[in-house]
Amino acid sequence: MSSNKRAKEKLIQIYGAECFIEKLKLRKDTKPRKYKGKSQMKKMKQLTYHHIRMKKDGGKATVENGALLSVENHAWFHKQTPENQTMMNNMFQEYKRNYQECKVVFVDELDFPFEIKATEFYIDEREQKKVKYNRAKEKRELQKQIDDELDR
Repeated sequence: MSSNKRAKEKLIQIYGAECFIEKLKLRKDTKPRKYKGKSQMKKMKQLTYHHIRMKKDGGKATVENGALLSVENHAWFHKQTPENQTMMNNMFQEYKRNYQECKVVFVDELDFPFEIKATEFYIDEREQKKVKYNRAKEKRELQKQIDDELDR
């Protein structure tokens, strides 16, 4: 297994299987993207490992130096100007820093300076039963009203 693949799998475990460009809404296309078929769409949405500091500049395939990008967004990213690429790489790093700081921790008990009491209430059995619509009964009542009016 390549180091890129290992780092990509760790990123997926931490941040979920979603492209960072999509998460951060960095790509605003004027035209919706069209695909020739489901297999092409699946290939273009496949996640790749993106080196924030390029491999040729000594960037290693690590979680700290990586971002998850879909195939199409990765290709789009490399068509951008170097300044825009640097800006987006900084946004990826900022997102990862904020994500780590905002982790949810579950605990069994919490200490509050006040007491929380449960409230119990019961619903009357008659309110629980659904009233079924009886068309025949409605028809009989209507016919009875008509007959009473005609007798008068």
